Amino acid sequence: MRHQWTAFTVALGFTLTGHLRNRLAMSMIAFFIPTWIYLVRGTALDKDITFSSTLGIEITATMNRAIQVSSALHAVTVIAGFMMFMATFSARDIDLRLVLAGYPRLQLLAARFVALLVVTVLLTCYTTGLLWMSWPLTQPGTVAAAVAAAILAYGGLGVMTGYLLRGELEGFFVVVMATLIDVGMQSPVSNPAGDQAWLGVLPLYGPAQAALAASFTHASALTCAARALPWFAATSLLAVLIFCLRTRHYGRSVTTPSPATPHPRADSRRTRHGTV
Repeated sequence: MRHQWTAFTVALGFTLTGHLRNRLAMSMIAFFIPTWIYLVRGTALDKDITFSSTLGIEITATMNRAIQVSSALHAVTVIAGFMMFMATFSARDIDLRLVLAGYPRLQLLAARFVALLVVTVLLTCYTTGLLWMSWPLTQPGTVAAAVAAAILAYGGLGVMTGYLLRGELEGFFVVVMATLIDVGMQSPVSNPAGDQAWLGVLPLYGPAQAALAASFTHASALTCAARALPWFAATSLLAVLIFCLRTRHYGRSVTTPSPATPHPRADSRRTRHGTV
């Protein structure tokens, strides 16, 4: 048990260190999220808009603030997906060698997803705080839950693509395009009829609906935010399966072959030449 805990803590430490060394991701967190939110605040119109919600209510808010919520969700999902993809992709070959050397798979995978939880907590607090400084959110706790659910959904996607795809450009393209399409469909400005049934299959449907409702109303939206968790569970399960399939021939015990029995002719030749 102690060996397993040590293996997990070592793997978690290296995973978190890899995230901190990702300078592009750290720069995006420090500058891209606040810039994107406050750029919208300074340029978008303060015109009131009314849009439908899956909670069965009509929400009225300024276009400026509604776009800020959508922009914040877009920023954190891109960053979370990119961070988890790069951390998984860059360490993929090392993970395979570690498993080949006998390192337990479970500890490597657990460290990957615990690191995602740490990233989720930090990004959620940071992003919710930025939105709160822009204007007083009606339900900041529910907004934070929605942001966290969105990060988990796309963080799981990043881990899955990190094990599945073969190139960095492919992974970055998948993450960017998925978030771009998803946020575009969930934005109340580009799609005011946000209660359309088919939108429910998208990862950001629940978090976007919950974040918008909690930002401007007192409606209960926690269960709506949780609709992204099945996406997180599905992508995480696929990531585990892909990793196990890639390492299915690794870590097996190798039987040492028994010494070969000398050939009778070789024995007779050694005896003939005076060797025993």
